[in-house]
Amino acid sequence: MSEDANIIKIEQDLLKLITKEIEDTAAVIGINVGTHDGALIASMHKKETKLTELQIASANSSILYLSSKILRDSLNQTISHNIIAGKEIYLLSILAEIITVVVYLDRELTELEGINNYTKRLKEFTLKLSAIIETSSFIKEECFGLVKRAIPNALVVAILTKDGLPLKIQSTMPEPMLSAITSAIYNLSAVLIEEKAVEYSVIAGQNGSIIIHELDENRILAVAVPEADEYKIGAYIAKIKAIIK
Repeated sequence: MSEDANIIKIEQDLLKLITKEIEDTAAVIGINVGTHDGALIASMHKKETKLTELQIASANSSILYLSSKILRDSLNQTISHNIIAGKEIYLLSILAEIITVVVYLDRELTELEGINNYTKRLKEFTLKLSAIIETSSFIKEECFGLVKRAIPNALVVAILTKDGLPLKIQSTMPEPMLSAITSAIYNLSAVLIEEKAVEYSVIAGQNGSIIIHELDENRILAVAVPEADEYKIGAYIAKIKAIIK
């Protein structure tokens, strides 16, 4: 079986499991699966959502990233899951070894059986999804790791949403501040050139530069390097483009 055919089969297997879980569990109204750095893997919802599937995957990765950090810094513990209660729905966010999952639950139906029962069931379901992906080459190395390997002298590597939510960051600068400033620069650049999106921009200093590059419709990448030579910066940009193709 070719690699493309194998990827299609795994996508079908994941969607089959997600569909069955939604059909078998009345309270489940949507499931979205993504990578740790916010890329979409698979998604299905009973009704249309305001956010796109990619936006949901990115936002879920971001909230798990921030929740994990605050839990580790304040209680020195690792995160298991995150629950958000709305007026009509619960959002259950689960962090597995290589994927993130967010499940939309009907609040009224969930409370009849108890949120703890759904949490246990859906964490087991997440392990099933993760097992399928882990035993395949479906997810190649994340963009974050590929960039660090391709540009080993990078001082900062950051993946965030265009709205400024941090997804995965390596920096001495506080993540929320770095994300907010990078997002503002990216979006203001789009305003200045009067386009919806910017392919990339370079902030040049005397001895270093910051490259801000679009990853997809919802995410951007920022890489800081101790290099100001335009030729070398061009080589870094070429490496980034090769990674995100």
